[in-house]
Amino acid sequence: MKFFEFTIPTTIQFGIDSVVRLGYWVNRLGDRVIIVTESTLTQAGTVSTIDNILKGKGIETIQYDAIFPNADSEIIDEIALIARKSKANVVIGIGGSRACNIAKIVSFLCKNDGEVSDYIHGKDGNGRRVPFIEIPTTFREVYALTSSAFLTDSADQANKVLSATGMGTDILMVDPVLFSDLPIKNAVYTALEILSLSIEGYISLKVNPLVEPVLLRGVEIVYNNLPGYIKNPLDVTVREKLCTAGLFTSIANIITGFGISFALSMGMNGKNRISKSITSSILLPLMMEYNSSVAAARFTKIAKVMDKEIEGVAETDAALYAVEAVRDFKNKLEIDLVGKISELGLEKDDLAEAAEVAIRFEDINSIPRRASFENLMDLLEKAF
Repeated sequence: MKFFEFTIPTTIQFGIDSVVRLGYWVNRLGDRVIIVTESTLTQAGTVSTIDNILKGKGIETIQYDAIFPNADSEIIDEIALIARKSKANVVIGIGGSRACNIAKIVSFLCKNDGEVSDYIHGKDGNGRRVPFIEIPTTFREVYALTSSAFLTDSADQANKVLSATGMGTDILMVDPVLFSDLPIKNAVYTALEILSLSIEGYISLKVNPLVEPVLLRGVEIVYNNLPGYIKNPLDVTVREKLCTAGLFTSIANIITGFGISFALSMGMNGKNRISKSITSSILLPLMMEYNSSVAAARFTKIAKVMDKEIEGVAETDAALYAVEAVRDFKNKLEIDLVGKISELGLEKDDLAEAAEVAIRFEDINSIPRRASFENLMDLLEKAF
């Protein structure tokens, strides 16, 4: 077995009503809190719930709730200025992937001088940050347990991963109760992205025996529970199971990296502002076909988990059963999913830019079949 290093310095609070312990944790970390979130969560009452929990412990907050879906790096400097001037000593990020990543970078900038562009261009951190608590309101947040965060660079509108000494998450709170207002189609796409992350992690060259069963279990959880969620999205126990799968990918992908679908979805999301989870859903079976010949044994296990009968079937054929299983699964969800990238209002000329961004992601090198720019373009054109 190859040498690997695995550290999670983050405290994870997971489960139904886990967020009620927020006041306890904040009291241990500081007393001047800035909440970074989305306006939709203020309107839904989620931010008020969090604020009331903190007020119950005598903790007052400053709230920045103007994170919009396409927010870029400019807003990070704006929030960091507010946090610095208010001398915030705890940052809480609540919301989807973009809001949580922005809040994470703000907590870092509170203890590091300069603007975010300095760190995009190579400046390193001093090893410090204001304590950061992340409360996602979707089933997954891939960078939650890492020393990295993603952002859209305002200079070129490309998505980039920012890694710096001192960046990180002190406490991750995953409470399925907070997900009751998640639009069902958004939830389905997020669950399918978890499926994609689980599969790409499972076939990664960096996978090891510690995370192999975790990732395969993630596939199984999504496969067995997403249809039930669609029938009854208010079933908090089903939401908890999907959150478990999302947490599994957050833990495992620290080791495995994220792969082709994730890199291309990041490329599409920057300038073109296309949802990462939608793109991942479209690309998933194509990514599997691309890797099936070099990861047949692993795809065979995935096919078995997704109830394909593979006994007596040659491994190379059984691998393609996994691709078929994913396509069948998506079709049986009875949700009107986007099937082609062209349905998202893009032109073919946009594909090259997405591939150029994706090829620069380090994780693209962790897939079992190496991918060139031309390979990525071929996948995007098939998806178009």
